[in-house]
Amino acid sequence: MTDWEILRTGIEHAEHAIAVYRFIEGKVRTICISDGLYDMAHDKDEPDKAALLQRFDTNMYRNVPPEDAARISAEAKRFATEGGTYDVVYRDKVYGRETRSLIHAVGHHHTLADGTRIAIIDYMDLIQAAKAYDFSQLCSENVLRSFLDQSDLAMLVITKRAGELLYCNAPMQKLLRPVRNFDTGETLSEWLLGWEDPGMLRRIAALDGKGNQAVCLREEGEELILRVISRTFDGQEVYCIQSDPWSGLFCDVLTGLPNLSTFRRKAADTIRRIENSGDEPAFVYFNFYGMKAYNARFGIQEGDRILRMTANDLKHTFPEGYVCRISEDHFMVLAGDRELDERLRELTEQVQRNAAGSVLQLKAGIYHGALGAQPTEEEISRACDDARLACSQIRENARKAWNYYDADVQEKYQKQTYVLTNYKTAMKEHWIRVYYQPLYDMASRTLAGFECLARWQDPERGLLSPAEFIPVLEQHHLIGLLDQYILEQVCREAPLRARKGLGKIPVSFNISRDDFDYGDVYENVRSTADRYGISHNLLIAEITESAFSEAPERIREQIRRFHEGGFQVWMDDFGSEYSSLGTLQSMDVNLIKLDIRFLGAYAEEKKSGDGKRAAALLQAVVRMAQSLQLPTLCEGVETSEELELLRQVGCRAAQGYYLGKPAPLEQIQTH
Repeated sequence: MTDWEILRTGIEHAEHAIAVYRFIEGKVRTICISDGLYDMAHDKDEPDKAALLQRFDTNMYRNVPPEDAARISAEAKRFATEGGTYDVVYRDKVYGRETRSLIHAVGHHHTLADGTRIAIIDYMDLIQAAKAYDFSQLCSENVLRSFLDQSDLAMLVITKRAGELLYCNAPMQKLLRPVRNFDTGETLSEWLLGWEDPGMLRRIAALDGKGNQAVCLREEGEELILRVISRTFDGQEVYCIQSDPWSGLFCDVLTGLPNLSTFRRKAADTIRRIENSGDEPAFVYFNFYGMKAYNARFGIQEGDRILRMTANDLKHTFPEGYVCRISEDHFMVLAGDRELDERLRELTEQVQRNAAGSVLQLKAGIYHGALGAQPTEEEISRACDDARLACSQIRENARKAWNYYDADVQEKYQKQTYVLTNYKTAMKEHWIRVYYQPLYDMASRTLAGFECLARWQDPERGLLSPAEFIPVLEQHHLIGLLDQYILEQVCREAPLRARKGLGKIPVSFNISRDDFDYGDVYENVRSTADRYGISHNLLIAEITESAFSEAPERIREQIRRFHEGGFQVWMDDFGSEYSSLGTLQSMDVNLIKLDIRFLGAYAEEKKSGDGKRAAALLQAVVRMAQSLQLPTLCEGVETSEELELLRQVGCRAAQGYYLGKPAPLEQIQTH
């Protein structure tokens, strides 16, 4: 669960009167209210929370006197724009009471892990509270203590003068974990630490009236979220110290680590401590690759066990650093860069031992750059983002466990961002064009067809390589839009091919794995071809090998319909993935295209030997296909020697730069 989901779950059914607001486009929007606030604030014409939420966003102050409403509105605007603490008292109607009551509203801002800032406001009916206090005087001390011990609100009362203990309920004792048993008259620091610390009372006094604040009561201890309010108790001036049940949202429930908002708050102090030790700070972002599959195989409880073990391993590996869990299987560490590579190596190996028998991998991205002398929260957030960016670029690289942020990482990210921002415009303005690469029959040595490829001619950046935009579109599941665009262009250019004497030459186009997840692939191809009057036997669907491993029954059905409709289907990039021979046998394709890696391996082996092993492998694959009565076409022919090898092993057709480079239709030679 995200920190917002945890927060909402804790607040929605709370008995306390609580509301959560967000400042959106210059207006305050109510995004969550508790059961306690609904019980206190709703009118008779508001049968549920939705009705009260609507009133809060349209006419919140309809039961508030105008002079109070103006004052509340001004304070709310200041609170939303300037921050600080929200603390107002005003008159408002309470459900079930004819006269107005006196409402005290206290609030603070909270930043979620994704950077969203929200406001949490706590409302109290002061008149009802006063009556409850009067009633409490009639109760015995034991009954009152029992009631408060069962409360969600952690509470502690100490004297202002000396910090002597007067009262503490069970939730607060659990939160503070003191070293001694509670004894009235003892000071807070003696109870908590075992020795007298005069500075503790000063730190408590500094929190008075400032709402929920983060504070460490122990040196290098855990950060707590406390609220301090001045009160009179049994004739004495006291501090009432409280901690709301949602204060635990500043740390992660599963691992016990701080969350991202706490990390950002503590980062500046951690940086100073690391620098004072003579080290340089590094932001390290961690992300598991394969966690979803791991949970599916072993169960969510086992996945949670791995996350808890990883949290402990991170704290052990970076004892001088600050470790937090961002969300799900994402962690962030701020630590010194001394022996960082070695520590990362040991950590990733330990995680693999923890998850023995799986392909679960822990990836890391490191930002190790300059920050200001007093780094701002914006600089810290940017460093976290850059570390995450470095990690994301090796997510699917099984041979690389960590990556440093540098200019190349930033440039790659900018290119990816440019593609995602402009791909629709590129298709609308026809910056993306069809390039035709010839395919030749090995036996007759004649032109057998063209493969239609995408090339992006950008008005600002020039010609973008397919390697720059196709993987980005694949990663974001947008490749199907490009496939459809290319098919449309291929059909639209059919009359131009006919005028060049190429009208009877078949053309092949690519179908990606994603295409099968977003519609009826066959029907889309058929309707497009028929719309342009293209004969079906002139269009060849090339389906990548990786697609055959996903939902094979669905792919098999699509291939059957293609054949019945008069289209050919080829398996593209054979040898680049892990298709089994059984899968190849069961898929009724017309031809398999051997991946460029076969000839690439032959060329590499020739540099230091005779290339016999690579040639033998190629021949074995071709013969295997022949035994299944499947013709083969090999990609990547760059020399006459490679072309001759394909003839010798019995390959049916070939394509490559030696035979013809991809080119736009106007540059295709017909001779």
